[in-house]
Amino acid sequence: MSAATPIAVDLAAVAPEDAARARWYGLFATLFRAPPSAQWLTAIASTHGGDESADDESPLGRAWNDFARACAQADAGAVREEFDTAFVGVGKADVIPYASYHLSGFLNDRPLIELREHLAGLGLSRRAEIGETEDHLSALCETMAWLIAGDAGPARDYPAQRAFFSRFVAPWYESLADTIEHSGVTDFYKHAGRLLREFLAVERQGFDFDSP
Repeated sequence: MSAATPIAVDLAAVAPEDAARARWYGLFATLFRAPPSAQWLTAIASTHGGDESADDESPLGRAWNDFARACAQADAGAVREEFDTAFVGVGKADVIPYASYHLSGFLNDRPLIELREHLAGLGLSRRAEIGETEDHLSALCETMAWLIAGDAGPARDYPAQRAFFSRFVAPWYESLADTIEHSGVTDFYKHAGRLLREFLAVERQGFDFDSP
């Protein structure tokens, strides 16, 4: 997605905790846009047991360790087949990662129109070569990463982050995570769904705590 302002981040220019948040959103943007490569799976698997996160007993820490173990055990080809079955499918996919569908029951419905209006106010719009609409989970995560650590426009503005998250992510992510976790076709991705839920729960708690 881009307009006059491209989706670009500068992690070195923000506080470490914000850089970490932007990396989380970048991870989910990558993970739900396309099936991960063998190299990506190996890189994630290598984090398990390699630092203090292995001893993290928080819900997010446990979800991360489970996900890292799943990456270590995964076969990239099998994950690719699972991704295609779950998120692409023949006809209607088993898991639909679009906000409009979860909020209204229909694709390309009013929630997408409202999102486009909001993105236009941020100076963002869909790139012509991108197949997914702007309400795809990956696009929303990419936008959140930019709002946290972007290099132009309203980026790095905490109220803008909170407003975008509260309006376009918080109302539907639990529905998506439930679908992913309980789908009959997800094995690897059920761990990704649980990780998504726990991270976004932490984000929501932080935004709620900081609300005026």
